[in-house]
Amino acid sequence: MNDQMDKVAVITGAGSGLGAATARRFHRDGWRLVLGDLRPEGVQALAQELGATALACDVADEHQVEALVQTALDRHGRLDCMINNAGILGAIGPIGETAARDFNRVLEVMVSGVFHGTKHAANAMGDQGGAILNTASLAGVGAWANHSYTTAKHAVVGLTRSSAVELAPRAIRVNALAPGNVVTGMTSSLSGGEQAAYDRALARNPIPYVCTAEDIADAFAYLAGPSARGITGQVLVIDSGLDVAVVPPAYHQAPGRFVE
Repeated sequence: MNDQMDKVAVITGAGSGLGAATARRFHRDGWRLVLGDLRPEGVQALAQELGATALACDVADEHQVEALVQTALDRHGRLDCMINNAGILGAIGPIGETAARDFNRVLEVMVSGVFHGTKHAANAMGDQGGAILNTASLAGVGAWANHSYTTAKHAVVGLTRSSAVELAPRAIRVNALAPGNVVTGMTSSLSGGEQAAYDRALARNPIPYVCTAEDIADAFAYLAGPSARGITGQVLVIDSGLDVAVVPPAYHQAPGRFVE
């Protein structure tokens, strides 16, 4: 019998990219899923494919995140894993030309969103234990020129570690993944398409391999499972060795714009 059979996970940002790949991996492992995404069309289609539950969810709105977690409790009676994956690229361009509202929107989604998910997942898990997993980034352990994104991801790392300390006595483990260059719809939008994004990533990586969304999903599955029972407060970098090389400014030549 699968170790994860009948366990329950909530995944935000599940409608595409890393979130969708993670939902499919967890479904294969026997998890029951509640999926949230800002764009309801994609996540509803995925939920139908997987036999999961889907809700429209803007993680910047605490009440919507609370409703997502409550749906898991109402439908399945428990919560074993919360994956705070929702994110945006946000303001791209020189700091002197960035509107405060655009900078703040990135923080609302990727910092407040992780806070909301962590808070309500921890309350739902109580003393039964569980796993809270956050999507950070290589930008969260280094420094890229996309200042709003980098700031948010550093905050995600800090929140991950702080939460791990607080929640450890309740057997709730809190960890983060820090992907490097993964080709998704969001990252492809910066590079002129999927092939261009792949070629750009391959040229940078010390290991001649570009990590896929499925690689990230596999890592989430590991951290959520029993083999990681002794791991908390950690940030697992998955980047084909890019973090041990010189990390280039990721978007310093990009024109000023905002990507939601």
